[in-house]
Amino acid sequence: MRLKKSGFTIGILLLVGFFITGVANAASDMSQWEGKWFSFQMTKKGVIFDGSNFMNLTKKSSGYFKIQSWNPAQEKFEITAYSQNDEGWNVMTQSINFFAGNNLSFLFWVDDGGTQFVGQIRGKEKGGILSSATIKTLGGIVLGNDDNEYGVGSANLTAKMVAESKVKVPSDVLLP
Repeated sequence: MRLKKSGFTIGILLLVGFFITGVANAASDMSQWEGKWFSFQMTKKGVIFDGSNFMNLTKKSSGYFKIQSWNPAQEKFEITAYSQNDEGWNVMTQSINFFAGNNLSFLFWVDDGGTQFVGQIRGKEKGGILSSATIKTLGGIVLGNDDNEYGVGSANLTAKMVAESKVKVPSDVLLP
């Protein structure tokens, strides 16, 4: 009988612990991030194997992204990223997944299928309004294959919040 009571008590304590842990890591109201623009720099370094040769590769990209919306049920942001290359502007939608923290400083993870990384977003308020923010990844990997080429590598992202007036994306490229 004593063993059953101990097991029941331990079970209740575990259940309460899981509940408290879940609430402690739950995202608070993150809607202040909606509509914010960031300039970013991404560096990917890796090795590509084409079936017979290995080649080192470094790819840098830069551009802007806008946080379009916050989904509190799934605890993730939807963003639209804009980057430029020789052929023009690339537009891509992506998700940033909340992991832990609060509405001004939190950990996140991203998985776009070929690149996965984790990082931290740190914001600052002035007068109760989000006034600046920085993003830095804390690690990332790149895995991919295309037409019998296989690649692995690392990804590093840094970004800072900018005013919409500083965004240099042509208006005909911008999504609503």
